[in-house]
Order: sequence, then structure tokens, then C-alpha cells
Amino acid sequence: MSADREEAFTEAMQGVRRSRLRTGAIRWGLFHDGERAGRLVEVYVVPSWDEHLRQHTGRLTGADRDTEERALALADGPAEVTHLLSVRH
Repeated sequence: MSADREEAFTEAMQGVRRSRLRTGAIRWGLFHDGERAGRLVEVYVVPSWDEHLRQHTGRLTGADRDTEERALALADGPAEVTHLLSVRH
């Protein structure tokens, strides 16, 4: 993320935050990567994999997609997506 776009990106990501929380996330954060300068990482938590799938299929609106696209347009490249699943004890 180039420094001149970071503020606009951070503002755009607040819309993504609202979307994630509205569609089922229970936690959300945007972080600077301590090992890669200029890299920002979005992290959010949903209660289950099924809940995450519902975010993409039934709950995401056209406005939500537009919000994500605005944020992604400010990035330096495609988003890198990783899914981590909780270990249940």
C-alpha cells in the first residue's frame, strides 16, 4: 500500500468493517504488517465456517460488494486471502 493512498484505503475499509460486522463477524481489525512495510492486513472472526459462507451467499448486498471494490481499487494488487479455522478444545 503506497503511503499516499493509505488514508483513503483506511477510510474505505471502515465501510468493509461495517459490512463484515453486519453480515456476521464478531470481531474485525485492520493491521500494519510488522514484517512487510506498506502491507495492511484485514482480520475478522466469524463463529463458524457456515456463518462465513452465509456472508458470501445470502447476506452480502450489492452495496457491500461496491464497498469492497472501492477498497480493493486502492490496493497495490489483488488481495491475498487466507482462511484460518479455530481449533476447538
